Amino acid sequence: MDIGEKTMASTRVELRRPMAEPCEASSGSALYVAVRETRGPGHVRRTLTIDDDQETFFEISGNVLPPPIELYDFAALSTFFLAMRQGRPLHIDGPVSSTLLRNLEELQEVWAAWRPSTYTPIPITAAEERTVAAHAPESGVFAFSGGVDGTAALLRHYTGDLNRREVRPVAAVMIHGFDIPRADTAAFETARDAAIAMLKELDLPLCVVRTNWRETICRRWEMEYTAGLAACLHQFAGAAVVGVVGGGEDYAHLDLPWGSNPITNPMLSGGAFAIQTECNGLTRTERVALICKFPEVAAKLRVCWEGPVTGGNCGRCEKCIRTKLNFLAAGYEPLGFDGRPTQMQILGIPARNVVQIAFLEEILASAKKNGVEDRWLAALSASIVKNKALRPFRPIAKRAKGRVVRAWKSATFGRTNEPDQA
Repeated sequence: MDIGEKTMASTRVELRRPMAEPCEASSGSALYVAVRETRGPGHVRRTLTIDDDQETFFEISGNVLPPPIELYDFAALSTFFLAMRQGRPLHIDGPVSSTLLRNLEELQEVWAAWRPSTYTPIPITAAEERTVAAHAPESGVFAFSGGVDGTAALLRHYTGDLNRREVRPVAAVMIHGFDIPRADTAAFETARDAAIAMLKELDLPLCVVRTNWRETICRRWEMEYTAGLAACLHQFAGAAVVGVVGGGEDYAHLDLPWGSNPITNPMLSGGAFAIQTECNGLTRTERVALICKFPEVAAKLRVCWEGPVTGGNCGRCEKCIRTKLNFLAAGYEPLGFDGRPTQMQILGIPARNVVQIAFLEEILASAKKNGVEDRWLAALSASIVKNKALRPFRPIAKRAKGRVVRAWKSATFGRTNEPDQA
């Protein structure tokens, strides 16, 4: 699936309380981050120790492993949001590239402007600030969960469709601990095996980064997840010089603020390793059409996040139904699903925000552009009208549902102090 899907809920992972609430008053002491690395046959483990009592780890396994660590850029990327939420200076006990430190200064300004009540700009220092000459973008690792965005991004480079932006794929990188919790090993193995089968068609290895970053550090998943993703890709500095992530919305339908976007993503680049976002110039239907040129790859796409955590597609949630419609709008039968969506499933699509409605409108426009004529188009048109009419009332319904749930918890388990959820 696409890690940054706009509709993703934060309830998939059982999150532990972070070290401080956003914008909590602080003594002003620096957030101190140390790094250690251990290596063994077929794996590398890098551990951040934060304030001497909190550990966050990244375990890298696969056929492509990074060389011994030289820069601690990933440590700064992993923790700067945490420091901003706490309003504390951040100090990395090791070498960090001057390029990343410069980028993080501007990146903080962006997030402070977008979320001033949550993020406060803070100074970031390192034991050593190292100037690193930029490398030509010749080789790259690709963030890959088996979803539409990452798969399309990889295929654009694999097919040589990008001219000067093209990088040579070295490996695809799948993260365990983001959309699939670390405890759900069976679901992750299912998703990993499907990804390996997809990549076999491209003769490309899959590497896995297993991490507890989302549990220990991340607080605002929808805004912060790409920093964690970049930290995972930065692990491969030395084995590659670029980390490629699939874009979310296309350029015509950007909705800000959001964790992954063409404004802030380039600011996650360091001196020895750049972050490159791909496919914002393609609609989602165009991305699916590109993937369909590789039927064995398309048949194993994984897009589901609302259904049971199985590592596959439920075929019934909003995103599964919408992806089936992307196939149909591109002129293909849905691959990797249980057939076409029914008329009632299309009418019942719950588009919860303007982005999801825009996705549906894009499907309708793409179908017409591609000369597709079918009865499902009438159901989609009606679904769009319905969702536009209901959109103003969805926040009210969500708050009401939250109150009912809290009342039930209070009556069943005792008084609850959970705040209202907007």
